[in-house]
Amino acid sequence: MDKLKLEELYSKMMQLHERAEIVFSQDGVPSMMKNEFKNKVSQYNEMYENCETMKLMTSKQETIDNLLNQQAEILNVRINWELGWVKTVLEHISNK
Repeated sequence: MDKLKLEELYSKMMQLHERAEIVFSQDGVPSMMKNEFKNKVSQYNEMYENCETMKLMTSKQETIDNLLNQQAEILNVRINWELGWVKTVLEHISNK
């Protein structure tokens, strides 16, 4: 994974996250689902930032490449999770 592709993936994740936050702020979203959202987003942000910090602490290109791949995986998992969360919340709201 090169840095440019990671930046594109990050941008895609942020677009989805902005939409998820709109869903989060709608009436009828149970507090349990809101808490899950806040907790997961915090965890994914922390994992991503930890990799970013580790990249700054190394000079080995192999290590940096591995951390870039880890960040890409974190973003992919987060994107899939947020999509599923939005779908579940919208189904819950529409069934009320």
